[in-house]
Amino acid sequence: MEKAELYETFQKGLTSVAGECYLAKKADVAATLVKIFQEKDVKDVALVETPLLKEAGAADALKAAGIKTDTDHFRKNAPYDKGGVTEADYGVANLGSLVQMKDDIDDRIVEIVADVYVGIIKLSKIVDDFDSMIDIMAETKPFPKFAGIITGPSRTADIECVSTVGVHGPRQYAVIVVEDE
Repeated sequence: MEKAELYETFQKGLTSVAGECYLAKKADVAATLVKIFQEKDVKDVALVETPLLKEAGAADALKAAGIKTDTDHFRKNAPYDKGGVTEADYGVANLGSLVQMKDDIDDRIVEIVADVYVGIIKLSKIVDDFDSMIDIMAETKPFPKFAGIITGPSRTADIECVSTVGVHGPRQYAVIVVEDE
């Protein structure tokens, strides 16, 4: 698929499971994060800083907007922060899913405990379908301690077959797809 088609397919997959999708240039990532969290009235955020998020000035922009931003001590801080931001390793276009392949637990903590989660993914890291992702995972050496696929807000129907959102993860889920330069 071409990049525009990949994005459209990813966006369609994500919105079909009640997620939100934004397309942004690297220079606009910080402003997009601020917009998302302000619209959702999020006052505190756990942000796992990656080179991309540092270069985009994400933490500084959130702080300048009056949003308390924790960039370390995630086991202590993230459970009390309403928002969370991490960068994903891959995306699966037809599912609208993010894929994390990590050894570090910080990303997992932030993704799971945030009430409002925003994932960041580079457009070049989105693959067509799950089969393509499995091929990548099979070739990854050494395989990380954790691999997870995140598709939309957390949902369960365990309790008397009643659908409940946010029991095992975020209630609200958004992805910023970053255009490659």
